[in-house]
Amino acid sequence: MNYKNNSLYLILEVLYGHLTDLMRFLWKKKNQVIAIGIVVGVFLTFFFLGGAYVVWSGEEARVHKSLEKYRSEVSNFYDNFQPKSVKILDRSGKVMGEFYRRNFRPIRTDNLGKHNVIVWAVLSSEDREFFSHSGLNYTAILRAVVTNLVQFRLSQGGSTISQQLAKLTLNLGKRNLFNKLTELYCTFYIESHYSKEEILAMYLNQIFLGEGNTGVEEAARYYFRKPASELSPEEAALIVGIIPAPSVYNPVRNLGIALSRQKRVLYDMARNPELHPSQKDIPVKFSDSIEVNLKRFRTIYKIKETKDDEGNLKYSSEIGKYGADKDFRVNLAPDFNSEIRRFILEKFSNEDLEERGLLVYTTLDLEKQRFAEEALRIGVDSVRADLSKQELEYQSKGKADLAEVTRSILPQLSGSMISLDPETGDVEALVGGYKISNVFRFNRAEEARRQPGSTIKALVYALAFEKRIVNPSSKIKDEKLDFSGYSPKNWYKGYKGDITVRQALAQSVNTVSVKLLHEVGISYFIQKLSAILSIPEEEAEQRFQRNLSLALGSGELSPMELSTIYATLMNGGRRVTPRKIIKITDMDGNEFYNTVPNEAAEQILDPVACAMAVNTLQSVLTEEGTMTLKRKEGEPFLYAGKTGTVQSPKLKSSKWKGIKGVRDVWFAGLTPRNVTVVWVGHDEGAPFPGSGSGVSGGIWYKYIQNVKSKLGMGNQLIPSFVGDFVKVDVCADDGTMIESSPEYICKVPLYAQYYYIGDLPPKRNGFNKSDPQPNIANVPNAVDEEDSEISTYETDGTKMQPTAVDSVELEPPLIDNRRVRYNEETP
Repeated sequence: MNYKNNSLYLILEVLYGHLTDLMRFLWKKKNQVIAIGIVVGVFLTFFFLGGAYVVWSGEEARVHKSLEKYRSEVSNFYDNFQPKSVKILDRSGKVMGEFYRRNFRPIRTDNLGKHNVIVWAVLSSEDREFFSHSGLNYTAILRAVVTNLVQFRLSQGGSTISQQLAKLTLNLGKRNLFNKLTELYCTFYIESHYSKEEILAMYLNQIFLGEGNTGVEEAARYYFRKPASELSPEEAALIVGIIPAPSVYNPVRNLGIALSRQKRVLYDMARNPELHPSQKDIPVKFSDSIEVNLKRFRTIYKIKETKDDEGNLKYSSEIGKYGADKDFRVNLAPDFNSEIRRFILEKFSNEDLEERGLLVYTTLDLEKQRFAEEALRIGVDSVRADLSKQELEYQSKGKADLAEVTRSILPQLSGSMISLDPETGDVEALVGGYKISNVFRFNRAEEARRQPGSTIKALVYALAFEKRIVNPSSKIKDEKLDFSGYSPKNWYKGYKGDITVRQALAQSVNTVSVKLLHEVGISYFIQKLSAILSIPEEEAEQRFQRNLSLALGSGELSPMELSTIYATLMNGGRRVTPRKIIKITDMDGNEFYNTVPNEAAEQILDPVACAMAVNTLQSVLTEEGTMTLKRKEGEPFLYAGKTGTVQSPKLKSSKWKGIKGVRDVWFAGLTPRNVTVVWVGHDEGAPFPGSGSGVSGGIWYKYIQNVKSKLGMGNQLIPSFVGDFVKVDVCADDGTMIESSPEYICKVPLYAQYYYIGDLPPKRNGFNKSDPQPNIANVPNAVDEEDSEISTYETDGTKMQPTAVDSVELEPPLIDNRRVRYNEETP
């Protein structure tokens, strides 16, 4: 090969020549280069050191105040200090939650000797030369630099306990050189003003240890339900292992990683027995017994390992199971109160929380909260009872493996519920999971994202109305579709042919929803969805795949997000921002924080289209819909809603062994000034018997009947608004305008329905027949008996026999098991 004709060779040759010339030039001017380098180096050194000192000078007074407060905590005089509580009030002023920043005495210099085990663990893991250095450990810093260079990643730090306390006290946020140097000044200040015992005690009280826990005393009570002075070496090691990265290493979120860290800390302790303040108290042959002691630790806290379908390890335990018990003296709305507490701890300093005492005025209605908890408990219990019957049936048929799988599903079946005022955005009831207790639980109402199934169709129809593609009385064909190979199926066999749009939504016809989304446009749908949920369009594009199955609920939403979509429809298309806190004051009434209700919100959807959508959603709950509510004659019908049922895929190879059932059941219900969303399911997508109408719809109906009978309900479903509309009376049988003629017969009359001006429903063609053509939507085709049922509810709330189904089969979502950070009790 002729290298001289190779272009890469020629380029490298030229570069080499330039580099050689540069090196010759620098060598000739070496004295000047060295001088310039020294000047620049000195300038940068003084610039950064001086800049950091300026920052430190501005922070010194605040740091001094904080450190003196910490010193008072660790001194012998702290016993007389009585911290004030934070009271959480419902909308009527009732105390529904009360907690303290700390409801126990912190570690002090005079009781450090009682905490020898945790001190041993901390020193072994975080700072072995703590009592011999003056704030910086140059050996540790050099060791960390070498280790990180060898491993090509930041795997080890060299910060001392004094440096970590400085970082905690300054809390400068973003990590940069100025802040690191500022922390250095603070470290020297701490070392020169406080004894080693004071520094250690302050650090043990201030270090953050995950799940809202500050200090080892608080963490010990949270994770192990005992004071820090009673921790075993294994318990102390697990807590200390959290320190480098609390969100990653804590045992509630990532138990497997936490256990690995625990073992590492235990072996560090074994290598450094001299760091134990009382070495005679170290268990005999501690190093040789680590593995045995870890096995005993796992037995005590019921740590179990299982594998998912992909062979990944999953862990469960009782560590932190009762952690939330320590947080509240009063806790009548656990999920809601936990969110309020998290906000308060982030918003206010320790000094404010302990010295002022706060009153948090919230939007929650405690009576509605109790109704919601009761309705959800009864609904989930009914499904669990059905699963128990299913288990017995499998056992009687000799199918022991299916009985075992069913038994494993039953205890983790759960649900969530969110109820809010669409005009203000006020959250009036929130239940994040079943069962209701003070146990730390995953707040499914806000954090769990699941496929909403047919409940998303309400938005699809609203957008179709807004674009004037159809109106509720338009005829549309239920027929076989094929969009580039995508052919949606209905929940019934076959197709109904020409039906009205109102009937299509009432009967949850899948083909029509897909057809309308195709007309609306996927991009427009995602754009509106991002605006309603107040998320960037880029995030919406990532979360919701661009395909027509979005019309059937293939995207994932939390119950709170789904309630926001329905609240937007109820609020005339104006943005709704869920609100929990009205204001925060101290005991003297001084206000520190306040919010305003959802008054001047952005107009996202056309109000007439929203009113038409709500009218159409009323039909879901009539005789023509998937969930019939029987009503007394002459009583105004002030209900609307949408069922949603997502089928569990029939895969015999799955961990559920092909058990029949559904994966998610939803109901979104609308009444005057209220939107309520109910979800029931299993966190890992296990199948169970039920439907959106029969389970979630029943929970909603029980809740709303209690609200109506005991608290009252408004008399206007759709609030007044200004728009280009008329209101007319329509017959749901065929979508025609009701005529005042003795020959005109209507089985399902609908009054004061919204339509755009110039787009009115048609008149019935001729009146030679007194009875219109049979309502196609009310003649169900053959139904697959594996599917879920349509339900009918009497005026007293009792449920009649099911007659048909409403469900969609979607690709199963990717369920992130790491979100499930709880351990429920088996009832």
